[in-house]
Amino acid sequence: MRIGLLSPLALALLAGIPLAAQASSDDSCYPDWRVSRDSLEPCSNQPFLSPGNDSRVNLRLLLADKKTAPLAPNALGEDDLAQGFGPVPFPVYRLVPIPAGEDEPDNQADDSRTAELDTLLQPLGIKREDYTTAGQAFLSGEGSRCRSNDDDSATAFIGQVIKADMPPAERDVLVRARLQLLTTCDGDAQVVDAQLTPSANAQLFRTYLQAAADFYGGRFGDAERGFAAASTSEVPWLKETALYMTARTSLNQAQAEAFDEYGMPQREQVDKSALSDAEEGFLGYLKTYPQGAYLASARGLLRRVHWLANDQTKLAEDFTWQFTKATDAQRNVDVDALVEEADLKLLMARNSAANSPMLQLVNDLMAMRAHTPPLLSREDLDKQKSTFANEPALFDYLQAAYALYVEHQPDAALKHLPTDVPSNLDYFAFSQQTLRALALEAKQDWKGAESLWLQLLPLAKQPLQRDQLELALAMNYERSGQLAKVFAADSPISARQVRYILLRNVAGPDLLRQQIAKASDPTERQTAQFVLLYKDLLHGQFATFADDLKQASLSEDKLGTSLGYTYSSGQSLTLFQWNGDKAESGYACPSIAQTAANLQSEAKNPQALNCLGEFILRNGLDGMPLEQARATGSLGGTASDFKGETFSRLDGYKQVIANPKAAKTDKAYALFRAINCYAPAGYNSCGGEDVAPAVRKGWFRQLKTSFADSQWGKSLQYYW
Repeated sequence: MRIGLLSPLALALLAGIPLAAQASSDDSCYPDWRVSRDSLEPCSNQPFLSPGNDSRVNLRLLLADKKTAPLAPNALGEDDLAQGFGPVPFPVYRLVPIPAGEDEPDNQADDSRTAELDTLLQPLGIKREDYTTAGQAFLSGEGSRCRSNDDDSATAFIGQVIKADMPPAERDVLVRARLQLLTTCDGDAQVVDAQLTPSANAQLFRTYLQAAADFYGGRFGDAERGFAAASTSEVPWLKETALYMTARTSLNQAQAEAFDEYGMPQREQVDKSALSDAEEGFLGYLKTYPQGAYLASARGLLRRVHWLANDQTKLAEDFTWQFTKATDAQRNVDVDALVEEADLKLLMARNSAANSPMLQLVNDLMAMRAHTPPLLSREDLDKQKSTFANEPALFDYLQAAYALYVEHQPDAALKHLPTDVPSNLDYFAFSQQTLRALALEAKQDWKGAESLWLQLLPLAKQPLQRDQLELALAMNYERSGQLAKVFAADSPISARQVRYILLRNVAGPDLLRQQIAKASDPTERQTAQFVLLYKDLLHGQFATFADDLKQASLSEDKLGTSLGYTYSSGQSLTLFQWNGDKAESGYACPSIAQTAANLQSEAKNPQALNCLGEFILRNGLDGMPLEQARATGSLGGTASDFKGETFSRLDGYKQVIANPKAAKTDKAYALFRAINCYAPAGYNSCGGEDVAPAVRKGWFRQLKTSFADSQWGKSLQYYW
């Protein structure tokens, strides 16, 4: 969802506001600004091992420590900022590298070995008629056995044919036949004329090529027999490749009926005999060729075998090997794709990841999310101790997390966590100390947690660690009644979004005035100025509004006074220069400054109440984010230091309607506007306490009788 370009002030006013209520798409993503959580929020992850993280994030944190895949979050973009994100909390997609040329279509020409293939063909006098291969007809990520029918496989076959001992005529027939097969996966059953009487080598290459055509065409029985025959060759490449393809054929036979029309696995339809043959075949290949050309592919296809067999133990072993022992060359996909695959095929199954401490930890954290009854019992957790025999610190961490998140016993959690802070904070050590500080806060030891957060700050060297610590420390100060420390001159909290949220939601007038005078960040200064004037006005502090308005430098807001529509109503400090507008409503109002002065002199002044409502209406301030309560437990979720109830248009109109001394024009307009608060769907858009339809009906009758000659009595035709 794109909101458009916002000025820094508008972004500051929006900082951290969940906009889901206004979002029109199902894939919108908004942050919940807190460190500790026991429920999944895919858009609100933190860089420590937490039940509230997406499982992929927890897995990536562990992989970063193992040097398998360093954590390298993408930079925040315009959309991220517009949706209220800062560095933390972060959505999963920020950890997935953006591929170069991601906007390019996937169906580009297959040029991986095209030049090499042309070089092989040139001395033979053979030219390719078509450079489009059957394998490139698929979208990125779309699975098909046909994907391997590409220039790479054709080059490998033709290169071996050229090197083999056979007559040139037979060689050329085989080369042309392979080029023909390269363009289709649905070719005729016979790719080389059976009437030819080729030499022994040519016969075996022909047998292999026919088996390949049968494989791509889905004739798996014929393909398996052909590859088995070709594997008797003395040509090393042909022998190895045929062995690998035999196992691959068995796998395709096993899964031929295993997926429904939506691509979902139906394991009861798996050919279990063929699947067993495939496993045996791939294991046999790996044993025979431990450094073979198809090592990565065979390892990857074994994962598929174990997934189709629903063998969680073997699948966990597969992923553990890929994550902890394999080199890049030994993986058939990159680590990012492996993380996604492990999440979909193993972690989401919620089964035990036997003999894999890393995957078991991720699995257990998922099971610690809030649920009645708990998805993981203390007894079941204790039974896993042997799994962590070689990594006891991981088990201690799980014990602490369980005590804190499931049993809500922070003292018990602290017994499982180290008290000494290491100088090297990898993500696991960082997680231990984070959990320790959260346990201290859970038992209201704000001072102890503050001391630990501060101790960790200079040690936080890994990406996102300091960002989390600044958020945690700010929340500590907010909840312990020390908000001023966030904005002290020596404060270590520099995260702009954190500071903006606290200014918006919690800061009182004195702190706001301090930041207006002292903040070095222009946007922070203007944010404080806007919030102070807005809350002065809407909280009925009319005398201080007048004083603060006199001190305000409204001309300082040079960051954009024409922001277009945003969910903060596109406001800037020029809002407070509003001079009234009679043209649209037909109701005359003075400036907002004069309206506030009139209300200061007479709190129930009918015109002033209507005009304060007019100020809100004409500037789109109904439902202003500044008045939206933050979620309990989230940054900015404590009570505001600003006193007084927030003014609502509906309450103002009701006061005018009930005032027997109100002038006819004022009362008629109040009736008109109060009724329109419910237009057009019957829902109150003006704030304040709702009134029943019968009351609105009474207002309508009063307007149409006592004030029938007013322009509003004449124009209004309905009530809602």
